[in-house]
Amino acid sequence: MDFTLDWSIVLENLRVGVLVTDVELEGPRGPRILYANQAWIEMTGYHRDAVMGKTPRLLQGKHSDRSVLSRLRRDLEEGRVFQGQTWNYRKSGEPFMMNWYCYAIFRGAERPAYYVAEQRDVTEVEKLRMKERLAVNPDDSVASHFFQVLAEFHGGK
Repeated sequence: MDFTLDWSIVLENLRVGVLVTDVELEGPRGPRILYANQAWIEMTGYHRDAVMGKTPRLLQGKHSDRSVLSRLRRDLEEGRVFQGQTWNYRKSGEPFMMNWYCYAIFRGAERPAYYVAEQRDVTEVEKLRMKERLAVNPDDSVASHFFQVLAEFHGGK
């Protein structure tokens, strides 16, 4: 039986956001987006054509944890798989808690050919976790901050 796998169909139908960039980490442009799957488009609200050639930094904002982003860069430069979580922002400006893995893809060379990020919106899961933390400790500053970030966008609601 002859079987050919169409990877574009697979990538477009994954339920996790997938972003592929070049490997240029230097400069203000940072890595450039080469591909974003449908789940990533739906998660972020950006149109695919609008992000091609742009940097994933367009998701960053006021509450993005700079230490997590620094660790991302360090891990990529040192050839490690990155796993992290921080606030990112949809095209609408709405914050969402993103958990992601990022790693290099090689094409036989020593230097990576691409970086791939598998990204998930974990805001709803984090809301439940933070509500539990507040139930145990109403003065939990981490949980309180989480809800303050969401309230900023929703006008304090």
